[in-house]
Amino acid sequence: MSHRPLPIVYAILLVSVSAYAVEVEPSRLELSISPEKPTHGELQISNHSSKVVGVRVSSGAYRSAQPGLKLPSCEDWLSFKPDRFTLAAGAATTVLYSVTPPSNVVEDTAGEYLAAIQVDQLPVNPASSQASNITLIPRIALPVYLMIKGKERVDLEISQIQVSVTQSSEKLLRIDSTLKNRGTIHLRPSGTFALFQSGGDLLRAGPLGKSIPVLPAATLTIPSILPLPPPARYRLVITVEPQAEKVLQREISFEVTKNGQVILEKGGT
Repeated sequence: MSHRPLPIVYAILLVSVSAYAVEVEPSRLELSISPEKPTHGELQISNHSSKVVGVRVSSGAYRSAQPGLKLPSCEDWLSFKPDRFTLAAGAATTVLYSVTPPSNVVEDTAGEYLAAIQVDQLPVNPASSQASNITLIPRIALPVYLMIKGKERVDLEISQIQVSVTQSSEKLLRIDSTLKNRGTIHLRPSGTFALFQSGGDLLRAGPLGKSIPVLPAATLTIPSILPLPPPARYRLVITVEPQAEKVLQREISFEVTKNGQVILEKGGT
């Protein structure tokens, strides 16, 4: 009785850049493009392993960590040359990319379109391996943000500030700063908090927590943790810079009670 060989199954594995034999520069594309003509650029792809590797470059969907958003896609706008090749150990090559917007982008109201550039590391001789019927294909996904010239509008607000006491062995003050992107392009805002005593003296200041890109129409809450201050009244000022030379501020006042609770005062700006 003869046995037919089992087919080799391929699986895509998303991995970090540090675990990938192939390295890609830049690590993301953030371009301001004309809606009326193609845009061209380069990717530098290098092989840092000691073996020959195959590489495949393609476009894919943008994967957002902020669910529920309607993200205009530019996945079909991207093309690559070459899009499949091999790299010797220690070798590098240049891949040319082209971005060709469709004609209806001129009339569209969206200010930004999103996609991903997928770089797969392929086995060079997959059929020669008898160790397993499953071959894992590592993939790097580079986010792509294409902003349309003339439709780029920055409009970010600090929609809410909340303070609370963490329920842990050591009481800490948690600051939640909620940002709302009302503009047409994604933002990477930086910000700070400043905690003042009731007399006006600065008690503590520092950066807000790390922010992922805030996409259009997205709401993002950035937490900051600091030691719970002694019982007293305080004023908290949040400062956010959505872009260079543009500063937003909002403040609240609250009281830390003797039993370690936080009471918000009405009002704020």
